[in-house]
Amino acid sequence: MLSISQINADYLSQALGGLVESFQIEPIGSGEGYMSDLYRLTLQGSALPTSIILKRPSEDPEKWALATRFNSYGREQHFYRELSRHSAIRSPRCYFNADHEFLLLLEDAGQWPVIDVTSGANFDQATTAVTHLARLHASYWACEPEAVANFSVGFKAAALDMSTFVHDRLAELPKSGPVQFMLRYASQSIHYESLFSAQKQVFSHMDFRLDNMRISDEDLILFDWGECSLAAPGFDLAYFMITSLTTRNRRTWEKTLLDTYHQTLTQNGIHYHQSELFNSYRLAIPPGFYLAALVLTQGHQEYGMKLAERCLGAIDDHMPFIIRQFDNTVNIHASS
Repeated sequence: MLSISQINADYLSQALGGLVESFQIEPIGSGEGYMSDLYRLTLQGSALPTSIILKRPSEDPEKWALATRFNSYGREQHFYRELSRHSAIRSPRCYFNADHEFLLLLEDAGQWPVIDVTSGANFDQATTAVTHLARLHASYWACEPEAVANFSVGFKAAALDMSTFVHDRLAELPKSGPVQFMLRYASQSIHYESLFSAQKQVFSHMDFRLDNMRISDEDLILFDWGECSLAAPGFDLAYFMITSLTTRNRRTWEKTLLDTYHQTLTQNGIHYHQSELFNSYRLAIPPGFYLAALVLTQGHQEYGMKLAERCLGAIDDHMPFIIRQFDNTVNIHASS
């Protein structure tokens, strides 16, 4: 694996197909929960973009181990090698995708406006995100892309962490009803896989949140494809709603945004009952706590607590349905 100090002008010239005379490099994205190390390279030369993003494996052993267990690096390379040109949602242009190691040179989206994750998306931004998400899901509704990870692979990997650091982070919170439910969920999550795999599976980003996108008016660019896999439609939708909206705004806009997603599917020729969508969305809320626990474990307390509060608030809003479905699944598993 090339170290950052080994990335020189000759290497970049060959990778980019232009003449790199000199360049400046700066780390970016520190502390934002990414499983990779990111650098912005400002380039001087000819036949080159002004700047690019270099993405490589994390030098943090814990992040590297987690990304390796989920095959995050392999998934992202496969996306840019095979899927990005067919995607119904815009992703950064990939200038270079190394053959024998994880190293990507990507379009720099730094000129796109950044949305503050604490304040969350406004209504227009949320509508844009949900509309683009529905188009992505619709594009692979009838035919799954080849060589994309099955949902169960990522779910089983996450279940290993649910009974360890996720459970530990939950145990540190005040014992509300949603926390008590999540403590049970964390200890038994491996038994819930059938709830999700029995649903319609669509190609999903699986990390669809403000940190990984930029929105300008009705345009959107989505990056960080290392978790992409097949999943129920509600996963990306719930993940966005609980990570990227304040609890107050999610409660106010929830039905409207679900309707927007459903209408976009319909406009793309997809027949999917609204009740199925609502159920899929609600069932996907508890797994969303994984991100909050991960961020808290990495030491980003303010951001992690914000994510935890949003997820627990959504669980509280839909508690009767969630508990009924998950309890039924546990009872079936126990009797089999």
